[in-house]
Amino acid sequence: MSACEHTIYGIPYEVRQLRRADRDRLAVAFGRMSDRSRLRRFLGPKPKLSSSELAYLTEIDHVTHEALAAIDPDDGTIVGVARYAEERATPGTADLAMFVVDAWQGQGIGTALGQRLVRLADANGIARLTATTFADNRAARAVLRKLGFTTVGIGGSFVDLARAADVMSFRA
Repeated sequence: MSACEHTIYGIPYEVRQLRRADRDRLAVAFGRMSDRSRLRRFLGPKPKLSSSELAYLTEIDHVTHEALAAIDPDDGTIVGVARYAEERATPGTADLAMFVVDAWQGQGIGTALGQRLVRLADANGIARLTATTFADNRAARAVLRKLGFTTVGIGGSFVDLARAADVMSFRA
């Protein structure tokens, strides 16, 4: 997959597959996230990423585990990532997660990354995508609904959502 340029509110950014060489850039992006954004992305406190976590997040096969990055073309920094990773116990089902660094949130980057990622998941034979978010994370639930996800469970402070591959149209 080649990189492509996008603009949101006139601000350009590039979308491309995350790769092993992005390890340091991903660590920097993680450091630019607020504690609240990290909590929402990892569903619990996450003060730092370990070396093994950075390896897992950047050493991707682009079939059962895919990740797309939004890149600021001015300085090459990662401003957002959307990824899916197939569940080992359930082939054909993958968990989707994403983040956008705080300064870039609310501009449609998560939705744009998610739309491309869903198309790649479909092309790679992922029949079902799942996601979990905090019940109070209305922005994440709104993005997931635009991507065709529906609520499949609510427990405590979490909401579980899923999307079948046969959901082809994106909701506006």
